[in-house]
Amino acid sequence: MNYSVVIPCFNRRHLVGRAIESANEQTISPHEIIVIDDGSTDDSGDVAASYANVRVIRQSNAGASSARNRGIREATGDWIAFLDSDDIWSVDKIEYQQKALEMYPLADLVFCDTQVVKNSEVLMPSRFALGGLYQQEASATGEFALYDRSLFVKMLTQSRCITSAVLVRRSLPELQFPEHIWGSEDWALWLTLILRYRFVSVDHVLVKMSVTDDNLTGNISKILRNDVLTLKCLLKDPLLTEEEINEVQRALDERKVAALYHTLKSGEVGEARILLKDLPANSLSWNRKLVYWIASRCPSQIVGVIGKLRGA
Repeated sequence: MNYSVVIPCFNRRHLVGRAIESANEQTISPHEIIVIDDGSTDDSGDVAASYANVRVIRQSNAGASSARNRGIREATGDWIAFLDSDDIWSVDKIEYQQKALEMYPLADLVFCDTQVVKNSEVLMPSRFALGGLYQQEASATGEFALYDRSLFVKMLTQSRCITSAVLVRRSLPELQFPEHIWGSEDWALWLTLILRYRFVSVDHVLVKMSVTDDNLTGNISKILRNDVLTLKCLLKDPLLTEEEINEVQRALDERKVAALYHTLKSGEVGEARILLKDLPANSLSWNRKLVYWIASRCPSQIVGVIGKLRGA
């Protein structure tokens, strides 16, 4: 299989080598490994460049989406395998994905199961086990399953497609991460692609997704606000049916409420006031809405302390 590995990297000198090695150790060797050094202030780029078969491209800091898009433009393989600089592949990750494509050769994207780890502790042994995939397949053969557009609705609330688990055809014209969205950009792209192409899943945990102190996983309020932005943009997709539009709107209304709650909890009162203005009618009881309105006009330090106490 002819595939390019694209690794975006920002200040991960202590981790990027581990990611590169997991790509190099694949039973099916990559055509190339491209590391996009996204304006690192440490020597991440130099660490990556110390590997003989790695091409390092340096750019000013512009975020993960920009780095991945640069990697897509620079890649020459027929397929692209994304790998975040703090994640690790099992040695047979690509081999399993190739087998999935042999089973379903008309598919355009293959993803596998992942586990979430922090240091040596497994926080989530299987993302697939959370639901959202089983019984949604258009066809299934053993450990491989094919999905068509009907998966779209489930992906609105239960997406199990993680960036480091994806192998995708480079030739897809829509293969570009939205650079104005932060933290939800991969979800936004997969939603766009499932409306147009077929996905295949591999029911094996082949990726370890790391939770570190410097990644975006902990910034729930910001991610939820970007989820709202993602769904607003998605509503403009001309391929959506009326039923799909209704499902997107339903998911959007739910994310707006969740974003408001977590934004207030984190003490971001200015952002909370913006969300309150855009809140769907009847999404909250009048007394809850009043409490949120009052909280959004309190000093951010006070609201933040109360939010931490409630979460303790």
